[in-house]
Amino acid sequence: MTKKQIRKLSPANFEIMKVIWRLGEASVNDVFEAVNSRRKDKVRRTTIQVQMNRLEEYGWLKHREVGRTHLFRAVRGRQKTERDIINDLKNRLFGGSRMDLVKSLIDESDLQPEEIEELRELLSKYDKE
Repeated sequence: MTKKQIRKLSPANFEIMKVIWRLGEASVNDVFEAVNSRRKDKVRRTTIQVQMNRLEEYGWLKHREVGRTHLFRAVRGRQKTERDIINDLKNRLFGGSRMDLVKSLIDESDLQPEEIEELRELLSKYDKE
């Protein structure tokens, strides 16, 4: 599978990728412990292992062997992946309109006054550039 044909991440796969991105490199046990530390409903180690092997097949992960342990690392960065997901969402739901995406995010949130001020500062920064 080429990079352009890389599969989209399911929510479960994205959860694993977030652990890998945070740790940089991780074994199945590392990911198993990290995922289950945040969950009420625990996931089996074999489930994590199968998902990580599939993520490698799909082009998201690569591994190296240290003794009998496989250490996995991400092939694609988190920021690029998040950008691609947001762009896909923008295109599918908002016809490619950034403005409509931002309006929707603002309309659906209960922004606090300090968050509104932070948005104003961000817009002002971009306006100056």
